[in-house]
Amino acid sequence: MIIFWIVAALLTLAALLFLLPPLLQLGKKDSEFVVEQDALNVSIYKDQMIELENDLLNDVITKDQCEQGKLELEQRLLEDVALPSSGEKKITGASKLTAAIVSLVVVAITVPLYLQLGKVELVAPVAQEISIPQATGELTQEEMTDQVSMMVSQLSARLEKDPSDVQGWAMLGRSYYALSRYGDAVAAFSKAVSIVDNDAQLLTDYADAMAMSSGEQTLEGRPMQLIMRALNLDPQNQKALWLAGTAAYERADFESALIYWKRILAMLDPNSQTAQTMAGNIAETEQLMQSQRASSGGGNAVGIAASATTPVTTESSGSSVSGVVTLSQSLAAQVLPTDTIYIFARAMHGLRMPLAILKTEASKMPIEFTLDDSMAMDASMNLSSTSEVMVMARISRSGNATPQSGDMQGGVQNVKIGASGIEIVIDEVIP
Repeated sequence: MIIFWIVAALLTLAALLFLLPPLLQLGKKDSEFVVEQDALNVSIYKDQMIELENDLLNDVITKDQCEQGKLELEQRLLEDVALPSSGEKKITGASKLTAAIVSLVVVAITVPLYLQLGKVELVAPVAQEISIPQATGELTQEEMTDQVSMMVSQLSARLEKDPSDVQGWAMLGRSYYALSRYGDAVAAFSKAVSIVDNDAQLLTDYADAMAMSSGEQTLEGRPMQLIMRALNLDPQNQKALWLAGTAAYERADFESALIYWKRILAMLDPNSQTAQTMAGNIAETEQLMQSQRASSGGGNAVGIAASATTPVTTESSGSSVSGVVTLSQSLAAQVLPTDTIYIFARAMHGLRMPLAILKTEASKMPIEFTLDDSMAMDASMNLSSTSEVMVMARISRSGNATPQSGDMQGGVQNVKIGASGIEIVIDEVIP
């Protein structure tokens, strides 16, 4: 499935361009000129980046050519934004700080969050994708990262002295997010929301960071509450619509996902590449929904591909992982024999839709299990599509596969496909 993060990336860039001017704090006309020139450079950069993405999607250039073009554009932007031209007065510390943050965020946007173009199972973390070019005689990637981190720290220190600057907190949150410091991003967005709690974009960014900071990187729970609140404030917020649709998709509620994504499609220019990409997402999701209904006889399926009332010992089909699920003694008194247990595997990075899942009962614990390709919700998104997963077990009082407050869970991360003897202890209660 081709992911539609291009829209979210452009929205993030637009938000940054709106937030940067108040942070610059330049008092002289020459400095103001530099800011205007920087904004122009970023605008030109954005247009050129869109052209590259469109050329790649239309097979005009190869992926390698696209990446090389991005590197050249990034280096040019770093030079144009971060360095004063001859004849200009030295830019103040605040403008240096902002220029560096702009550079980092734009570099992060060049490789859309959660995404390599193509199948959703190929999604990789931003930290593995960002590549800062090493121009002759200039900073290495490590030196640049250290310098930007230092400047972000300076912004944080300034905000501690002026905690009422909501735009500053929002910028800090987005900067932390670009650095994959999701916990810090959540804290910064929390500060911003405590000042202004009716900004749909801010609430959406807060929800995104909160989801990324959680162990499972799920949008369910508090992040979803923030997203729905954002949509109540701004029903046309495309990032909020995308995240709401993604959350529905991940829990195999394809009908709801289609509702959100079709609302995005209705806002787009039908002749644009973005609209065509979104239409492709919708078409593939409609096929999944039809397959889901066919496999469940038309019922309201949750998408569970296998069910067991005894410990699972089925013959493996394709790639697999296996192990045993036990319950912590501290939680034993809270579990009923009739409670439902879901055991599932998810990709370590990217879309959180289970790659394999089975359902059984708490009365069967300890439960020996095997997850394999036959238990996939979508044949193209199975254990064979990745090399490493997290394996989770969740006890649901309601029987609902969607995590709810009071459910109990446990899991193991960084499990190699083919691993056996995995030991999962259910020892955590979802708040």
